[in-house]
Amino acid sequence: MIFVNPRPGVKSWFDFGSCEYSSCTMAASVLEADVVLINAGRMRTSQLPQRRPNQIWVMFSKEPPDLPRFDYLARSDLINQVNFSRMIFNDSTWQNKYGGLQKRSLPRKDYNKIFRQKKYDAAWFVSQCSRPSRRMEYVQRMRRSVNVHIYGRCGNLTCGQTGYNMGKKKKECLSLLSRDYKFYLAFENTFCRDYVTEKFFNMFEDVDVIPVVRGGADYKRLFPAGIFIDASDFVSPESLGNYLHDLARDEKRYVAMLQEKNRYIRSGYETNFPCDLCKIAHTGQPRHVYENFYKWLRTPGNCWSPKDLGPVSVFD
Repeated sequence: MIFVNPRPGVKSWFDFGSCEYSSCTMAASVLEADVVLINAGRMRTSQLPQRRPNQIWVMFSKEPPDLPRFDYLARSDLINQVNFSRMIFNDSTWQNKYGGLQKRSLPRKDYNKIFRQKKYDAAWFVSQCSRPSRRMEYVQRMRRSVNVHIYGRCGNLTCGQTGYNMGKKKKECLSLLSRDYKFYLAFENTFCRDYVTEKFFNMFEDVDVIPVVRGGADYKRLFPAGIFIDASDFVSPESLGNYLHDLARDEKRYVAMLQEKNRYIRSGYETNFPCDLCKIAHTGQPRHVYENFYKWLRTPGNCWSPKDLGPVSVFD
């Protein structure tokens, strides 16, 4: 097994010791590998290796496939070559997730005191300003009705170098959110189905903040009710801002929602991916091939432009 184009600094091997088929190892060269893992988002400067007969090719990435970097998968030498996938979609062979949630007992805290000590309404940490989701435009319109502090390259506040997790300051920045803010904008950079990143899951690391989500995932199907606010429930950014403004000043309602949200904690996403690969390498089953991996990845409906930034309504 071998990675042909991992990100720099990535530890490019698996531990197969606990697998049913445990005799797999990381290969020294592509030609001797039974399984080849290819980073789908790093094909611009990557050459496809010479393929050995019966070799298994696996495409993987955690990135949304509407990014320009995935244009480089539109190539004839990938036709009928990719066997399996580990992408963000739930119909990938293995879904690439950023995390999960698990229920726990409600932590014992003085939630009314937490509410009263908070100074501000909402915070947003962001390093990429111009994105397909048009989230900057959405937030600027929200700010007409609710106070939003913007940290990072797209705002005038900093924590760490350019935002939390950007300067090895994640713990400190999450503590800042927990202490001072009532809401956090977990807005994704693109609208793709099933795509939920650490922006959401970080808020469940015992952070006393209610996440506000905006993205292409069906959050209501994926996560328990009452632990987040979904922008898709509102007709405009202004109406969402009005709702947050009112909830931020309603101690009883806010505390009840924060308590429900705090009944959940971030969990690691368990996967048998390495063991499954090892089993396939040994047994050759199941057999599968994508006729056109690029076409599958860019199927209409996988990603789309936002539909919630129409004209401002006089009824908001």
